[in-house]
Amino acid sequence: MKRTGWVAASAALALTATGLLAPAVAFAGDNQSIAPTAGPEFDSTARELLSSGDQVQAVAKDGEGNVVVFTTAEESNLEGEAKSFVQTKSNVKVQHIDSEFSALAENDVVGGAGYLGYESADPSNGGYCSVGFSGWTPKGDPAVISAGHCAVDGVIDRSILTVPSSDPAGGGSQSEPMAALGSLSFWQFGGPDNSQGSEGDVNSVDISTIDVTNEDLDLLPKVTDWKTASSEDLAASTIDVRAVGSAQVGQAASKSGRTTGFTTGTVDAVEGWSRIGKPDGTFRWVYGFAVVSDQRVGAPGDSGGAVIQGNTAVGLVSGGTESGTWMWAADLQQGLAQTGGYTVAIKIDDPALTSPANGGTVGVGAPITGTAPAGTTLKVTPASGDTFDVPVDGNGNWTFNAPDKLGTFAFSMTAVNGYNKSSKVDASVEVKAEAPVITTPANGSTVETEVTAISGTGLAGATVTVEGDVDGTAKVAADGTWSVKADLGYGNYTVTASQARDGETSAEATSSFTVAPTAPTITGIQDGATYSGDAIPTSVSGTGVNGAVVSVTVNDAKVGQATVKDGKWSVALKDALGEGAYTVVATQTIDSVSSSASVSFAVAAAPAPSPSPTATPGPAGGGNGGGKLPVTGMGDPAPLAWGAVALLLGGVGALGYRRLRRVER
Repeated sequence: MKRTGWVAASAALALTATGLLAPAVAFAGDNQSIAPTAGPEFDSTARELLSSGDQVQAVAKDGEGNVVVFTTAEESNLEGEAKSFVQTKSNVKVQHIDSEFSALAENDVVGGAGYLGYESADPSNGGYCSVGFSGWTPKGDPAVISAGHCAVDGVIDRSILTVPSSDPAGGGSQSEPMAALGSLSFWQFGGPDNSQGSEGDVNSVDISTIDVTNEDLDLLPKVTDWKTASSEDLAASTIDVRAVGSAQVGQAASKSGRTTGFTTGTVDAVEGWSRIGKPDGTFRWVYGFAVVSDQRVGAPGDSGGAVIQGNTAVGLVSGGTESGTWMWAADLQQGLAQTGGYTVAIKIDDPALTSPANGGTVGVGAPITGTAPAGTTLKVTPASGDTFDVPVDGNGNWTFNAPDKLGTFAFSMTAVNGYNKSSKVDASVEVKAEAPVITTPANGSTVETEVTAISGTGLAGATVTVEGDVDGTAKVAADGTWSVKADLGYGNYTVTASQARDGETSAEATSSFTVAPTAPTITGIQDGATYSGDAIPTSVSGTGVNGAVVSVTVNDAKVGQATVKDGKWSVALKDALGEGAYTVVATQTIDSVSSSASVSFAVAAAPAPSPSPTATPGPAGGGNGGGKLPVTGMGDPAPLAWGAVALLLGGVGALGYRRLRRVER
């Protein structure tokens, strides 16, 4: 069978991405068209190219809109469909690789950490591969994810971890068994049922799962960088796996395997298919992506190893070229989709308590808040009581209410995503009863006439103790209300209230208030009215509480006071009110407490006097019948008569003026 030169292809990809190797791009003049790079048309193109002969080993696409053709032939030696495609499409990149892509398992089974796969019926039949990722079975039991071709179509069904320092990546030359790992439970190399698969089919994968049977193993969501192989503890230096995703073209990708250890290259092309050669000369189609480097990134024994970008798991080592500089990685997500529910273990950061601080205090029913990774669920387990779930929002925040019981609330928290869990975080808060609320009389209020009870709200079942000018206790009802009897007349008072339950006593609430008589009334003056002339008020009077002293102010100036008798009072205004606006306030005081009433009104100027009549001619003719006055020797009487009238009117006007002046004074 032709072995696919997977490693060499990876090298070419990396050199192209870094600019050290110029891609061979076909140009055929003005008749070129653009090849599709997505959807069914791209899939169809890939199938045609990959089935055109042995020259084309893989077809994928890069991040610049090009179809990448991986071939063992020089571009000038391409034939048939491949040659036509390169010459007629303007967006084709030809990558020459030194050999076919072939499985990097050569009768072995390998991963991030090395393992030996063997046939339970014949333990001498086996090989080395690498652990890809720690994972979970569909039921949540521990599992390992690796490459499908490591199972040799189901012949290999058992696995043993190898001693890190004995593996090639750890400096060894002959791997030694270290501990039992588990049983291979699922494998697919190529299409369903380990068929050849087909180009253009995303279900052509390379994945296997191992159900871990060794209960002493502690599988971690990490990938080793092989720096601590000499200590036999590969977990001492690792990269956390925090997500599972798709490979990003043009970005760095790292691989961990038992043969070449931890290496890094560049993802050159994605969402493509490669024919991965088998030792028997046949091949299988694998959907995935190409990684290239100017150094060796993979070798036999690295198969199944982890391929990550940052902290994201993206692939499994599937094949490579003989030079080792090109690597083909199987798409992890598409592989997992074939396994019936196996998942990759991911690192979940620990949750944190933010308010109150650990050991702090909180009121009954008050919020307890914190943070956890977005997308997880917080599981809270009280020291005594049942575990309950708390949702974590998209910003990584969570909240739940403090319990009803007072005292220390101890609990543990774990952030959970599927079968993935954070470490358990222990915390505790002190649940305190807050001071009860005094609702009646409210602090700073004035109550008319009397107070017959001090009442408020509190913690159901607590005992409220009232002290000060009122003493008494009451139990808070189920609806949170309480009331203590009181008998308070006029005066100024202060009371305090605290509540106790579950052996805890709260702080005190305080209310200072006044019990005052009802406000007096002001009669005879209408609020908002305007007065003039004789209607201008000369006194203020009204009703009140017998025995109270009523003090009256006009525009904030005191004008007098009176004692209420028979429910009435009256205060005379010493000075007449002139034109203007006035506010009268009547304040009655009894037992050192007061209440007030007020009215506002206006005084208008006196009306202007009527105008004086003008002189008019006397009646025509003489005598009474002729309309003329008789001649008496006194001359024309009209000027004198009208002058007297004018003088009389003038005198009245003067008197009126003097009167107004007196009123204003």
